[in-house]
This record gives sequence, C-alpha cells and structure tokens, in this order.
Amino acid sequence: MTVVPNGAEMPLGLVALGPEPPATDQAEFSARSSRRGFRLGPWKIWRWRIGTVPRLIAGLSIVTAAVFGLVSVQVAQTFKSHALGITRGILIDDLGEYSRALEAAPGSSIFSTTSRYLASHQVDASRAIMVGIKGGATLGSRGSEQLLKSSQVKAWLAAAPASTVVQGVPAGNKHYLVLASPIRQGTRLVGVFIAAADETSLLAESRQVMLLAIAEAAIAVAFTVGAGYLLLRRVLGMVGGITSTAAGIADGDLSRRLDYSGPDDEMGTMAKTFDYMIDRLDATVAEQRRLLSDVSHQLKTPLTIVRGNLELIERLGEPLSPENQESLQYALEEIQYMSRLIDQLLMLGRTMERDFLQTEPVDLRAFMADVFAAASVMAPRSWSYAEPPDLVLLIDAPKLRGAILNLVENAVKATGEGDEIEIAARADQHLLTISVGDSGPGVPPGMEASIFGRFERGSRTYAKGAGLGLSIVDAVARAHSGAALVGRSRLGGAEFSVVLPLSLANGYGAVEEHT
Repeated sequence: MTVVPNGAEMPLGLVALGPEPPATDQAEFSARSSRRGFRLGPWKIWRWRIGTVPRLIAGLSIVTAAVFGLVSVQVAQTFKSHALGITRGILIDDLGEYSRALEAAPGSSIFSTTSRYLASHQVDASRAIMVGIKGGATLGSRGSEQLLKSSQVKAWLAAAPASTVVQGVPAGNKHYLVLASPIRQGTRLVGVFIAAADETSLLAESRQVMLLAIAEAAIAVAFTVGAGYLLLRRVLGMVGGITSTAAGIADGDLSRRLDYSGPDDEMGTMAKTFDYMIDRLDATVAEQRRLLSDVSHQLKTPLTIVRGNLELIERLGEPLSPENQESLQYALEEIQYMSRLIDQLLMLGRTMERDFLQTEPVDLRAFMADVFAAASVMAPRSWSYAEPPDLVLLIDAPKLRGAILNLVENAVKATGEGDEIEIAARADQHLLTISVGDSGPGVPPGMEASIFGRFERGSRTYAKGAGLGLSIVDAVARAHSGAALVGRSRLGGAEFSVVLPLSLANGYGAVEEHT
C-alpha cells in the first residue's frame, strides 16, 4: 500500500504520518500477524546489522592472526634462545680454556699466566676477556675497556661473585652477555674471570627474525582470510539465493528458482533439491487451485439451473400449497447461500495467486464514505462514522471494500435494531487502522486467535453464515501486507480491524493529518 498527500505525485513506496503509535498497538499488530504467518511486506523496522560473511571473516581473521602471532613470537623467542645458548657455550669454553691454562702452570704467578693467556688467546671484536687479580692489576683483551663502563662489571672486579654467573649487562651504548667466575688457587680466592660477548647484533637479528615472522604470518593470514572469504561467499551466496527465492515464494511467486549451474557438489545438490522441491510445491498448489476453481464452477452451473427452474415455477403463477410455497422459498434461499459460499471459496482460492490485487490510487475519505453509505442501509442500527485522515492509498479498492463490508455484516448479525455500530479509520506514523465496532456481545474469550480461521464462527450460529467472511478479510489484509485483528470495542462489543502498514518513501517526510 502506498500513501501520499492528496494532490501529490504518487511515489513508489509509502509515507508515514502523524505521531508515534502506542507501543502496545505495534506489539499487538506484530505478535498477532506473526502468529498467523504473514509477511509485513514494506512495513519493516530494519535494524543495522553486520552480515554473516563479514562476521565469520572477522572471527576467522582474529583466530588466524592470534595463531600466527603466537607462532611468530615463538619462532623469534626460539631463535633468540638458541643464539644465546650458543653464545653462553662460547663464554663457558673461554672459562674452561683459562682454567686449563692456570692448571698447566702451577708454579707461575697468576699475573704472568694471565698475560701469556691473553697474548696467545685472540678473540674477535665482538668478544672480550678480562681478569681482575685480587689486590693487583686488571688485565684484559683488546676492546675489553668497554666493559669498564658497566657498574656491574666494576662490582665484580671489586668483589668476585661466589659462583659462576651469566647475565646480560649494558655497557655504554652496547649490551653484553657476561660470564663472571671466581678464580681460586686451592681454597684461596685470587681473582675474577670475566668473559663477554656483544649482544647488540644478536638482538638486532632477533628483531629481524620477529619482523620476518610477522610479515610471513600477515601474508598467511591474508591468504587464509581471502580463501575463507571466497569459500564463504560461495556457500552463503547460495544460502542467500535460497533465502531470496524463499522470500519471493512466500510473497506468492512460485515461479522463482535458483537455476544452479555450478559443480555438482554438496551446494549444487542442495540447490537442485531446493528447485525440485519448489517444482513439486508449485505443481501441488497449481493443482489445488485448478481443483478449487473447477469444483466451484462445476457446482455453480447446476445450482444456476436449479435456481432458474425454481424461479420459473414461482413466476408461472400456479397455485401452490403453503407447504410447497415455503419449501420453494427455502430451496431458493439455500441455493443463494450455496452460490455465495462458492463465490467465497473462489475468492479464497484467488488470494493464493500473485496477481490477486489490482491496486490503484484511491482517496481514503471518498472510499470510507462509500463504505459507510453501503453499510448504513444494511439494517436499522444506530450508525456512527468518524472522519478519516486525508490520504491517498494505493490499494485494491473493491477487495478492501468487500472485506470491510464483511466486517459490517458480522456486526449487523451480532446486534439488534437500535444497537450501535461504529465505522472508523485512523492513521499514525506506522499504521492505518480501519475498524468496525459494535455494542453486541463480543467475541467469546479464547476465540481471538482462531476467529479468522476458515469455517470458524463466534458465539452464534447464524442461519446463513459459513464462517468464511473473516477468512476473506484476513486474506485481503495480508495481501495488502497488513493484518486483521479483533479486540474489544469502546461500545462494549467486538471491534474488528484491518490494519495496513505505512512507511517512509521517496523523500516524503511525515505528513500532518488534515482535520
């Protein structure tokens, strides 16, 4: 349904008007319409949401990045630990060689032995050896003076550690891995041996390994996410196609198919099975429609013949006994009732067709005035009518008019002479409600949910009612993307309403009601 202000160009969508509707009305409309299983069509409150593919890709990215990140850190840590282990082994070898040099010269002084050892034992520029003699000089290899910039090394030279220690020590602008070990002759402490290796290049290499591992992990994550995205797009694209097709089928278009032509894998099998199921469903529904139409037409023909013959007998003027005259009138009434029942069944059958509605722009005030004029001559009741809002509707006027008059007919049957019946149309920001209320006994408790079912009746069994009128009202409301509701009238009886949706469209803003 489309709503525009009078005199405006017809948009393709809808226009909302008036203030916000009561929350209870919207909740009741949504709840009851959902129970009866119809789609709200254009009247939907869309919520911003992230699609399934982005959510899955985000989750896959986080998990993959976390795994590869941990692997990268572990690789870098392993490289660093391995390199430090090698460096620690070299420093321990230096200590072992120095200890063997001391043992090889038992009669020599520690100063002379250390001097000979340092002169004969050359180390590369990244390493240094230093020996502090207790109470004497400090000897060292070339480049060892850099170690004297470290307070920790100075502390060891001043007081040798009790046992061998290996730890990282900053010295100036460099960082060393340093081994410090006490030198003993017998039980007497005679000095301290210090061997150091520059860790600066090692730390730089560790950072390079870390960056390389992170780069490789990023590439792996990119490939993994890309492959996952393509796979999910294919899988969920098929699911989206099924959803879209199912939505079209729910709207009555049973001609929709997936027409899958890809590989014959699980997704292909699912798509082909879905199309096969819809083929069967389409054939079944078409057969039901044909059966209903054929049966209805086949019944109408003999009923028309019988009715014609009975009316001919009545017109011939032949005297009939009172009993025969009564039987004749009863037969004519029953034939009329059966003809109307067949028409209602045909109408219900047509509601399943996609082209059931033939919509056109209709002025709401003129439409409601016509409905009220037709209703007020049905029976002597106390009729009331509320002026509707000034709107133009894109509806199937004959079908909607027939549905509302069905509600009026029910109200007439539920009331007596002098009782009140009210016809009203009101609009708010989201809904247009056309209601028929009466002062009758109302709908029995517990029947609200089933009253719109086929062949369902209220508290009275009316002589000529088949229980299809409200089903037709409900079908017409659904076809307009709306709903049929029942509640308590302010007059004390029942109030049946056709609720139709409104929404914003084509740049039209809120439209004030004209009174």
